[in-house]
Amino acid sequence: MSKLTPNQQVVADDILRYKKNKLPANLALLGLVFNCLYFMLLYAIKEPNSKFAELEIGISVILTLFTLLVAFLASEGIKGYNKKYCIVLLVLAAFQIFRIFGYPLYGLNKNLLKVNYLWFNPTSSTLEFVILVVYLCASAVCYILSAVFGYLRTVRLENFEANLANGSINVEATLKALDEEEIRQAENVISEANVTESELNLVKEDENA
Repeated sequence: MSKLTPNQQVVADDILRYKKNKLPANLALLGLVFNCLYFMLLYAIKEPNSKFAELEIGISVILTLFTLLVAFLASEGIKGYNKKYCIVLLVLAAFQIFRIFGYPLYGLNKNLLKVNYLWFNPTSSTLEFVILVVYLCASAVCYILSAVFGYLRTVRLENFEANLANGSINVEATLKALDEEEIRQAENVISEANVTESELNLVKEDENA
């Protein structure tokens, strides 16, 4: 991808004022999806004599639902270029990593993470533990990327609006300069095409001589 000229960069920054911050928002939603996958696998485990059948699992369910709600709100907030939600997303990412040392690790140590599949009945908890960790890590990475991209784009927009307010940037003048820049580029392309055509004609004349 070619580097933008200063005028093109101004136009690109101006466009941010009229569109949502979709990339970070979608990354946050993707993190939420991985969290749901973790939720479904963990609570598909049925061990009547384990901690998964006691009161703590109910608290864990409520906590998981709360994190899903916060992630959705953070997605909406970052979509509107609100930097505060970048912190929320980073906290969610840290929480996802912290959760590895909760029920997944406990279930691995007690060999409780066994889900009976139609085609496979595991004898150990290793596979489910690995899958749970992958889901949690993937969710955390998505939240971190969402926070980073969201912060960078928000700062970029804030700087542009500040320059627009103090008069250091004039969008109308920039658009006019960009039009002139494109005209010059078009003229250069035509000029180069004419030169190439002339060279081809000379080659043909030499061949016919």
